[in-house]
This record gives sequence, C-alpha cells and structure tokens, in this order.
Amino acid sequence: MNNEAQQRPSLAPRHWGGWAAVALIWLLGKLPRVLALWLTEGLGLLLYPVAKRRRQVAKRNLERCFPEWPEEQRQALVREHFRSLGRMLAEMAWSWSANDRRIDRISEIEGVEHLESIRRSGRGVLVVTSHNTCLEIGARILTRHFPGSGVYRPLRNEVIEWFQNRCRGRYARSMLSKRNMRAAIRVLRDGEMLWYAPDQDFGPEHSEFVPFFDIPAATLLATHRLPRMTGCAVVMMFPRYDRKTRRYHVELTPELQNFPSTDAVEDLSRVNALIENSVLRAPEQYWWIHRRFKTRPPGEPPFYE
Repeated sequence: MNNEAQQRPSLAPRHWGGWAAVALIWLLGKLPRVLALWLTEGLGLLLYPVAKRRRQVAKRNLERCFPEWPEEQRQALVREHFRSLGRMLAEMAWSWSANDRRIDRISEIEGVEHLESIRRSGRGVLVVTSHNTCLEIGARILTRHFPGSGVYRPLRNEVIEWFQNRCRGRYARSMLSKRNMRAAIRVLRDGEMLWYAPDQDFGPEHSEFVPFFDIPAATLLATHRLPRMTGCAVVMMFPRYDRKTRRYHVELTPELQNFPSTDAVEDLSRVNALIENSVLRAPEQYWWIHRRFKTRPPGEPPFYE
C-alpha cells in the first residue's frame, strides 16, 4: 500500500470526529515541547482511573509477567504506564509534524553502522522492534539516519488513517499493511530496510507458542519466515524515553548471527528474549494494555477474565 494512493476523506458529518482528532494532533505538534509533555502526561494520569478495562488488562499482564514483584510496585508501574500512554500523543504529533532539526535536538541513535554495513553488502534488512509507547518517534529517528519502510496495522477511522500515512510519507518510503506480506517481501528482496513489530497477539494462524516472560505467547512466524524467503539480515531496534533528560534514545543491535535457523520456535524464542531484556530497561513504556496472551495453547484456561 503506497501512502500517495490514499484519497483524502471528505468533510461529511461522519468524518467530523476524525477531523477534530487530526486538528488536535496538529495543534499539539505546534505547542512548546515542555507544555505538550505536561498536558499529555497529565492526560494519561487522568485516564488511569476511568480506563477500567485497559487498566485491568495491564494489571493482569504485570501479575503474570512479574509475579515476584510486590503489588504496590506493579500498581505504581501501571500508573507510570498510563503517563507514558499520554505522552505518546505528543510523540506522535512531533513525529508527524516536527522538522528534522527539532527531532535531532531531542534524540540520539546508537548502532547505525550495523545498518550501513548490511546495505554495503546489498542485502535487505528487517528491523525488528516492539510495541513501546515511543515506537512512532523511534521510527522517525531511525529513518532520519537510514530510510526505509514500515509494517503497520490500518486504523478503522478513515481520517486518522489518511492523516497518519500522509505524515509518515515525509520520513518513510512506504507504509505496508500487515496483511500485505508480498509487498514486504519485495522491499526486502530489493535490498531495502523494513521495520516490523511482531509482538502482538493476532491469533493462532501464522503463529507459534513461544515463551514471553515465561508465558506461552502466540508469536507471529513472519520474523522467521521473511528472512528465510528473502535472505535479509535481521537487526533489533529498541527506542526509549529518558524522563531525566527528556530525550529519546534508539538502540540498534548488530545483525543477529545464524538467523534464521531451521527451527522457527528457537528463532522466535530468541527474539522474544531480546524484547524482554529491552522491556526491563523501561518497563513503563511497554504496551501493557494489549492483551498479549489472549490466545492460549489448547487446554489452557482463558488468560483474561
């Protein structure tokens, strides 16, 4: 799916809600950064007591992933997670509207030389990341230094879908629907970069159960299959926000060696372990409100009440 192929939605009443949301995101991107952070982090804390269903999902995830933690520690992490969720709005606004100099002032990246080495070899590179609250701005920082495409899940709201892909077109060569794996294969076979976050539960189809925080989690096979089909290299990317410095740090690992193997479960377990290690560095920024463990192996009880 090419960004330019999307037609701008009309101003019909059914789209007014979407246009209002777009206007607010645009305005947020124009505010002074300190003010935008204050407003959005405050909004996240305001949502904490009212977003009961999402709060319960996060609580359940943390109970199972960190059973050794005291209840008070997990509860504090849920609150900090909602603060990060609020801040995500400002991060999206900056990603979609800020000029390159503004992005450079608030970010740093480590490991670009790994991508440069792969590019000189002529191979494509699959940049595997995880669903952190600062994933969007992490992608913007990455493409400042190494242009490429991304895989994403299309939104239901036509206006926001159009707006986000129009803005992403300023820094991404293309945005590919997660359903369009043929296009992803073409990008990698052409020797380009594709970033991809596989750590969500999309059901048992095209997935294998592998451990994530010692819990069997339905994990997409694409991380194993795409390198086998295209011969691309695989590099991990981990973005983090530092509240002390108010800066974003993007870490790129060296190319994963002996990857892929012939064992999909071994490969996916390896990637999940790397994601786990990154989560532990800034656990409040992981996407705990997602029902990561909703699909269970046969015979296991439901994970979420």
